[in-house]
Amino acid sequence: MSRQPISSRRLIATLALAVVIILPQTAGAQSVTKDTLLRNTVSKIIVPAYQDLAGKIHALSDSVDDFTKAPTTDSLRKAREAWVAASLASRKIQWLQSGPIADRDYQASFYYAKILPGRIDEVLKASAAINAAYIEELGATVKGIFALEYLLFDRIEEAIREESTKSSVLELYSRPEAARRRQYVVALAHDLDVKAGQLVKEWTTPGDQGAAEKFTAGGQETLNRIVNHLAQLLEQVAEQRINFVLQLQPPLSRQFDRIEGSRSGTSLQSAIALLHGVQKLYQGTDGKGLEGYLKGLNAPLAERSRLQFETVIAAVQGIGAPLEQVVPKNRAPVEAAYEKTRSLEVLCKTDLPSTLGVTITFSSNDGD
Repeated sequence: MSRQPISSRRLIATLALAVVIILPQTAGAQSVTKDTLLRNTVSKIIVPAYQDLAGKIHALSDSVDDFTKAPTTDSLRKAREAWVAASLASRKIQWLQSGPIADRDYQASFYYAKILPGRIDEVLKASAAINAAYIEELGATVKGIFALEYLLFDRIEEAIREESTKSSVLELYSRPEAARRRQYVVALAHDLDVKAGQLVKEWTTPGDQGAAEKFTAGGQETLNRIVNHLAQLLEQVAEQRINFVLQLQPPLSRQFDRIEGSRSGTSLQSAIALLHGVQKLYQGTDGKGLEGYLKGLNAPLAERSRLQFETVIAAVQGIGAPLEQVVPKNRAPVEAAYEKTRSLEVLCKTDLPSTLGVTITFSSNDGD
């Protein structure tokens, strides 16, 4: 029997040892399956986010009740604080624009910011009884969380922000003829409370007909949707939040009503909450989220994406104050934050979906 040369036997042994070493590592890297990723996304991200939102909305409803029963500086402050907390909670799950929130057409109640003050005034002057049925019939421009912002906060001027005791809002709710205004704001808060509770109920309903099981059973189709949601949300932060304010012509003080969250002073907080929401979607929990799944396909890309999320959030946080206040005085940090957010947006529209086998299908606002 012919014997193999020593060099060949050593080569075979070396290759065998490499296989023994590499195989366990590969199996470990690929342990986050698509099914695990989707189930983790539901149980650790979506459900807790909606539960948090429902809790914050319920607290808002209670605070609005207390305020309308006894309009004081303190009760108004608490109602405003509850509004901010609820608004930011909604931002952390805004990336999800499918499932029950879309099926029930609830998006506008939580995310449509283009309310019309003139239409709200018409509601206040109307004679129809304000109840749940009446609120249901109203359009998106006169109800939802941003109608509450309009009714709870003054026009945003630094003098009013710094001296909340001189609130014109408090005067409006303290007048003898303010009964309808009080009924209106309570009904709006209660409407949001019911809707937030319904979303939690549908996401926690067991069985094949529950939103959670439908989400998980969707497999690649669900993965396509959430990656599209992620990319679209990043585009919105970059273009509709940050760059929008940069492009406004001075003086910005005449255009505050065009800046989402400016009335409540939350334009920056809102952008940060949106970014935290998509970062949470990407990271998942216990290493079983989108990042963990991506590591099994392209570990360097997973790490690069993680670092870019951290860089973007640090840059946006570094702006330090509401966008409408910073841009007129110091554009540099806002411009830097925009460029970093834009880079992450591009990554999530190109390399990330390509690796995950996803096609970006939403209509981009900037041609991407």
